[in-house]
Amino acid sequence: NKKGENMGSFETMGIEEIAQAFENDAKRVQEVVPAMLKAGAAVLAKRQKEEAENYGLRDTGMMISSIKPTRIKKKGGATVVDVYPQGKAKHGNERKGDKSNVRNATIGFIAERGTSKTAPKPWLTVATNRAEKRIREVQLEIWEREMHK
Repeated sequence: NKKGENMGSFETMGIEEIAQAFENDAKRVQEVVPAMLKAGAAVLAKRQKEEAENYGLRDTGMMISSIKPTRIKKKGGATVVDVYPQGKAKHGNERKGDKSNVRNATIGFIAERGTSKTAPKPWLTVATNRAEKRIREVQLEIWEREMHK
């Protein structure tokens, strides 16, 4: 988590074979990398939902059901997808008289970090750590299948 509320972000990089393939077959790689990112994002979203449940973050269930991947985009020369709770909850901080809708990402971030009155519930950190190996596996499966046709 590098930028606060864009909580679950990852990218595919560092594989020598991918670098070589860019030189040899750039068009094919441009088609394969998004498929790899989508598959990895699906794994991460599922794991984030599971860990949010495990940490008891089901108040209304809205934050958990809002966890999903963003569209694939270019960021600083890299192709990335973010996975985090999206949209707004249908409530504010009514204790403080705030009736505006609060972002689901904010709810998840506060749960992850905790407050002066609540302990952290590191659902995101645990989800990311537990999903990492499976993300690599599904991405490699796609790479192998598509690039070695």
